Amino acid sequence: MVRQDKIEKVEEIKKIFEEADSIIFADHSGLKAENTYYIRTKLSEIEATLKILKNTLALRAATQVYQDIDFSNLFKGPTSMVVCKKDAVAAAKLLKSLMREFETLKIKGGLFEGKIYGPENVDRLATLPPKEVIIAQLLGLLNNPLTRLVGVLSALPRNLVVVLDAVRKQKEQEA
Repeated sequence: MVRQDKIEKVEEIKKIFEEADSIIFADHSGLKAENTYYIRTKLSEIEATLKILKNTLALRAATQVYQDIDFSNLFKGPTSMVVCKKDAVAAAKLLKSLMREFETLKIKGGLFEGKIYGPENVDRLATLPPKEVIIAQLLGLLNNPLTRLVGVLSALPRNLVVVLDAVRKQKEQEA
C-alpha cells in the first residue's frame, strides 16, 4: 500500500514537470507554517503555486520527464517548487521580495524551457522590467525607423517649397 502511494505521488509530480511553463526551486528550511501559507497566498495572486515535496520522489519524477538533466544538486536539503503557469518573471520578482521578508528562504535554481539555471540567473530574471515595459520599449524601437523615414520623406517636399519660395522672392526683387 505504501509503495502504491509513492507511485501515485511520483506520477502527480511528473505531471507538474510536464505541464509547468517554468519552475523555481527554493530552500524553505526554517520557514514556519504560517509563513508558508502567506507565501502560497501571494503566489496564487500571480497564478503560481508552492509545492513542498520529498526530494527522492521529486528527483525520480524529474528524471523521468527530463532524462538528460541532472537534478541531484537541486534536490538536496529541504526543497520546494514554485510552479509558474504564466509569468516566470513575476514569480521570480515575488520570490526575491519574499527572500527579503523571510531570510531563511533561498532560491536554489530554476527550470525554464527545459533547461536548468542557477540561482544567479533566477535573480537576473527577477530584475527584468515588467512585460508591459518591455513591449513598449520594443514598439518604440520598431517605431523609430518609421518615424525617421516619414521625417525624411516629408523633408523633400518641404525643402522644395522653401527653394521655390526663395526663387520667387529673388525674381520679385529683380523685377
